[in-house]
Amino acid sequence: MRTWLVLAAVLAVVAAAAADALRGSLRDRDMNATAPATERRIVPPGAPSGFMGTVFYSDPADGCRLQSLRLVGFTEAQPPNYSRCRFSLSPDGTKVAPGGAVWSPLGGVVAVPRRDGFGLETAPRQTIVVRGRAPAFKPDGTLTQVRDDELIGWSIDCRPGDRVFTLPGDNATARCVRIAYPHPVEAVAWFSNSRFAAVLPSRELVIVDHDHVLVRADLPRFRRARLELSPKRTFAALWLDGELAGTFDAGGGPAPIAPVGTVTSLAWAPSERWVVAATRDGAVFLLRPDTGDARVRRLGISARDLAWR
Repeated sequence: MRTWLVLAAVLAVVAAAAADALRGSLRDRDMNATAPATERRIVPPGAPSGFMGTVFYSDPADGCRLQSLRLVGFTEAQPPNYSRCRFSLSPDGTKVAPGGAVWSPLGGVVAVPRRDGFGLETAPRQTIVVRGRAPAFKPDGTLTQVRDDELIGWSIDCRPGDRVFTLPGDNATARCVRIAYPHPVEAVAWFSNSRFAAVLPSRELVIVDHDHVLVRADLPRFRRARLELSPKRTFAALWLDGELAGTFDAGGGPAPIAPVGTVTSLAWAPSERWVVAATRDGAVFLLRPDTGDARVRRLGISARDLAWR
């Protein structure tokens, strides 16, 4: 069992706060000042041919209205009509939910946290209220959640004697519960159908595969924890009390990003070769993760939350 790799990733991010002084020299002065607010094009110096996509961001200067910054290579993508500082964007970038919501891999279902559990939604007014917390989806679309101090998963592969249930509007499909981890967790993210990272109430981060704990690392005190995955589920970001505490891969190895200050939002490119990061004061940076690449570029926008599709 390894512990030092994840700890190194956490400590590397904590130490990055001293780099705020870089910001003044990194401002992007090549932005087209006459471009519409919802569409600005950028071409970072030395960008590879695979650098493309659309960055969505909540603009604090415009009431946190959702806007898009189009990167070279993709057609224009208009953002959904939404005006909250924190948001969760569907995989195809066409639908949006409140911050903290978790989308299924195909984007048809979203789990939206509620005070008494969470709601599974497929469309407005099409909601199933579920008792439990910490919803997450495996790559195959299986929903997992914490209920009765255990991490469980919904399955249609039921064994003799399993208690089954059905969901409204689901063609009476019989489902049963599988225990994925017999302990409570604060947050979970699935790298694969068998491997997940989880934050425990004991202030530990674990990586588990087929019931075996591969990595266990102590964490600092926190009130709220969250885990997010990159588009290909190669990397995970650990958030403690709304700030980035570390980035790591499925084996617990660190995936550091360049120090740009206290990061409060992070979005990977679909290729996972680039990230955009927003800091506490709203500054946004474009950088290469886990490469040692010194190229860091500040973009001429301000953002509270980010997504890249």
